[in-house]
Amino acid sequence: VVMAPMYFAGQIKFGVVTQAEGAFVQVLSALSVVVTQFEQLSQFVAGISRLETFSAALETEGKGTAEARPRIASQEEPRLALEHVTLMTPDYRQALVRDLSFEAAAGRGLLIVGPSGVGKSSLLRAVAGLWNAGEGRIARPPLSAMLFLPQRPYMVLGSLREQLLYPRVGREVDEGELRAVLQRVNLADLPERVGGFDAELDWGQLLSLGEQQRLAFARLLLANPSYAILDEATSALDVANEALLYGELQQARTTYLSVGHRPSLANFHDRVLELRGEGSWRLRAA
Repeated sequence: VVMAPMYFAGQIKFGVVTQAEGAFVQVLSALSVVVTQFEQLSQFVAGISRLETFSAALETEGKGTAEARPRIASQEEPRLALEHVTLMTPDYRQALVRDLSFEAAAGRGLLIVGPSGVGKSSLLRAVAGLWNAGEGRIARPPLSAMLFLPQRPYMVLGSLREQLLYPRVGREVDEGELRAVLQRVNLADLPERVGGFDAELDWGQLLSLGEQQRLAFARLLLANPSYAILDEATSALDVANEALLYGELQQARTTYLSVGHRPSLANFHDRVLELRGEGSWRLRAA
C-alpha cells in the first residue's frame, strides 16, 4: 500500500514491489515463530533443562563423589530374597526402606502397598538391579527368568504376533496357542479387529491402556517365567478383569511381586508388605 503511489508515479518498478513484499513476508514469518511455536519452544527448553540436570549428575558420579557411598549388592541365585536392605534415594538424603528382609515363597504372591511416593516402585527397581543406592543384599534369579510388567506396557513396533511374543519375538508359537492365550485375557476378538496376527499398527495409539495391560498379561502367560514383577499392572482394569488375570497367574504357579492400591488385590496374594514411610515397613499375611 505504501509503495502503490510510488509505482504509479513511475518512481519504482513492479518487480521491486514484488521483491519487497516477499521480503516482508519472510521477515514476518521468522518473527512469528516465537509466538506460534511458544508452547513447543517451552517444552523444548524444559527438556533441555532436565537433560542438563541429568548430565550434571552423571558428571558428579564420574568424579568419584559417590564411590564411597554404600551400594546394595545383587547376586544371582535360584531364589528371590532381600537381606537387610536399606533403600535410599539417589542423593542418599532419605531412606525409603530400612533393614528390610524377606524371601518370596515359590509359586506365591507378595503384594507391596503404601502411600504414593513411599518407595514401592523404587523397591521393584532395586529387585531388578536398576537401583542400588543403599545397603544390604538382594538375591535374585537371572533376568531371563523374570518378566516385568509396568503400569504402561511397552508396545513394540511390529505385528500383533511380535507384541504377544515380546521380548523373545523370534519364537515359533502356533497361532492356535496365541488365540487361546488372548481368550484367557479377554481379548479373543483382537486378531479379527486389527486384521490378523501379522498386522503392523501403532499399538500404543490403537489399544486403550486397559487393552495394553491385558496384552502384557498375555505375554506373561506365553513366556511363563519363574518370576514376575508387576508394577500397578492392572491399574486401568475393572475388578472383574483384574481378578481374571490374577487367577490365570496363580494357575501358572509363577512367583510374583505386585505393587497396587486396590484392596481387592490382597485376595490374590499370600503376604502383604506395607511400606509406611520414613523407612518403616510391616510384613503380614494377606
